[in-house]
Amino acid sequence: MSRRKRESSGLLSSVDRATVVLGCIALLAGIFVLCFGRGVIAMVVGACLVGLCGVAAVALVFLLVGESEDRERRGRD
Repeated sequence: MSRRKRESSGLLSSVDRATVVLGCIALLAGIFVLCFGRGVIAMVVGACLVGLCGVAAVALVFLLVGESEDRERRGRD
């Protein structure tokens, strides 16, 4: 069970915001490398960065869903 404190009353905590920012940076860097890089290594690095963004996005969605289910369960008890 997560005991992270929410610094704001919004949907995302500061850790969640950092995950979104890092995922966006990885996406932009991956796209940049794929567009302007040449060679196999550039393609692999670009694809890995774009994939890292996808992993961060899916992980954040699962985290938010799990936290909302925990809040709902605490509300029923």
